[in-house]
Amino acid sequence: MARDITINAIKRLPIYYVIFEDLYARGVHRVSSSELSAYTKFTSSQIRADLNTFGAEGRQGYGYHVETIYMDLKGVLGLDYKKNLILTGVGNIGQAIIQSREFESSGFKFIGLFDSNPNMIGLSFNGIKVRNISELEDFAKNNTIDIGVIAVTSNSARDVARTYEKIGIKAIWNFAPTVLDLDKDIIVENVPLSESLFTLNYLLKCKNDGTFTSDDYVNRAKDIVYDKKLGQYRESKKRGRPRKENN
Repeated sequence: MARDITINAIKRLPIYYVIFEDLYARGVHRVSSSELSAYTKFTSSQIRADLNTFGAEGRQGYGYHVETIYMDLKGVLGLDYKKNLILTGVGNIGQAIIQSREFESSGFKFIGLFDSNPNMIGLSFNGIKVRNISELEDFAKNNTIDIGVIAVTSNSARDVARTYEKIGIKAIWNFAPTVLDLDKDIIVENVPLSESLFTLNYLLKCKNDGTFTSDDYVNRAKDIVYDKKLGQYRESKKRGRPRKENN
């Protein structure tokens, strides 16, 4: 795997995976970068660069063998083995996450649900009983937990995150609209629902005003890379508008 992989490239990878998964399920045998460009709205050169970065290569005049790339991407994303998850905060968002079938089919299994609301404790979702958050540390002693999900309010999220950190969870999927101050070894993927909606609304407003187009949004996006020497993320030095495509 390449050493200098941008965060944007990593975030595009699941998009490719979903497309190849769909093509494979429909019995499609091969696909070109130009066809993938039509699906994703990424340029063909961007797609080739991204897939090549992760070792998924096509053949000139043929394109990409769908089954091969699908399996390659599945392995790169780590979707070929099971991961155990716990979730704290069994409200509306938490329940929607728990009851989504696509997670389990991709190897993600919820093994524990936690909440501090007395009205939630004791209820069951998908056969999993909701426990009191005070039981989390004991639960962790007897179970292997790969990912901790946070679906509580911003006021409670930091306490939940610190508990996750204390019991040794190394990856957190955070749906709370707050910044978590944790050990740098812990991977946090934030899902800022309101920020995403605000961004969409802003782009819609600008599009209606004629001051900003979808192409501008794609072309001005900054790639961020992890600098091992600095020990932090920075803007990639390789920036600029994507090259014009001929295919």
